[in-house]
Amino acid sequence: MMADLEDCQMEEIDDDPILPDEVDPFEGSLRLNMILSYSSKSSSYKSSESCAKFPGHIKQEEIKIEDVVRQHALCFLPAKSVCRFKTVSKEWLKWIDSPFFAHKQTNHFKHVSGLFCQFPGESPSFVSFNPVACGVSSPTLRFLPEPVDVRTSCNGLLGCQSRLGDNAYYICNPVTEEWRMVPKPTLYHGSGTAIALAFEPDALQFEAQYELICAVTLQDRAALLFEIYSSRTNSWRVCTALCLEQDALPLNGDGFYIRGFVYWETQSGAVLGFDLKEEEYGILSLPPTSNPTGALTELRGELCYLLPRKDDDEWFIEVYGNMDMSLRRVIPLHSEVLGHLVDGQCRALAFVNDDTMIIATETDVIAYQVRAHTMEWVIDARTDGFVKYLPYVNSLASVGPFRA
Repeated sequence: MMADLEDCQMEEIDDDPILPDEVDPFEGSLRLNMILSYSSKSSSYKSSESCAKFPGHIKQEEIKIEDVVRQHALCFLPAKSVCRFKTVSKEWLKWIDSPFFAHKQTNHFKHVSGLFCQFPGESPSFVSFNPVACGVSSPTLRFLPEPVDVRTSCNGLLGCQSRLGDNAYYICNPVTEEWRMVPKPTLYHGSGTAIALAFEPDALQFEAQYELICAVTLQDRAALLFEIYSSRTNSWRVCTALCLEQDALPLNGDGFYIRGFVYWETQSGAVLGFDLKEEEYGILSLPPTSNPTGALTELRGELCYLLPRKDDDEWFIEVYGNMDMSLRRVIPLHSEVLGHLVDGQCRALAFVNDDTMIIATETDVIAYQVRAHTMEWVIDARTDGFVKYLPYVNSLASVGPFRA
């Protein structure tokens, strides 16, 4: 395997498509309208050939295309698109409002739909990649009982922290406006505490179960402890693992969750990884050239590091991965597409949906489609400070019944 990695280190991503061609899930609303329109014209059509495909005890006229769409297609759409179909009929409204459908949609729709953005001291906001299909009713999270900072996101849920009083943690879904106030932790969570939300929808678990993992810097020594909140028990636990690694301190902001592990970038050019199952930590080294314009992100379910690089007048994004964070790919940013947008500074933010890089320039935040070499403007960039951008999935995930 290592030989294969070395052979493809400098290979451009164009020669190795990230994903096969597939239908954009945001087109689902249009497809459903076409299906429903067609069904009204063809529902009376019957043939012996089509009837032969059904079991003998089921008559074909008992199966309506509307029922098939409602039961098996709606769950692949983002939450905003789904809500529009509540007006189809009372049956559709009842189905979409049911907890069974919310569970099904959470497990089937996992497409990153936009970015939650927040400038220090201001209310959060949401930028949709497709405003027609994806959105939230309250992007400033006004439904929460107090002003918050959005700190972490995972599969449709947000982890937030109050700016007031005890700086309480909240878990919420900005679509359904469900929220849970997390009990007060055992340890003191100072300003150096870095957090990450871990939520992995499970078809076999009807009630959503998630964890809030906090890497807590001890006040009296250069060390980290890990304290974890579990929605299953609505309580905290302090792990026995004590991190004394010099490369782990201090952490460079909040982390994120991938397949059973949480990762935080450190200010010393390393990655602190935490195994949720074994409750053990490890240290990975970032590339020697890592700098504040790079970003840890997920690509095809694996941890990788994006690093912008400029050669003459051309920009490239270097993609590092594997346990040794070796160079895996170099993605050219075609100047004929970007034009003057990357004449100055370029900052990598994230890789989303396996084919799109989110990049911040001095004036704009853009979504760059790697295979098609096309660009879409997302939002104007702020030039007066550091803005946090969190990828978000437009999901109906349940937060749970507990409110402290």
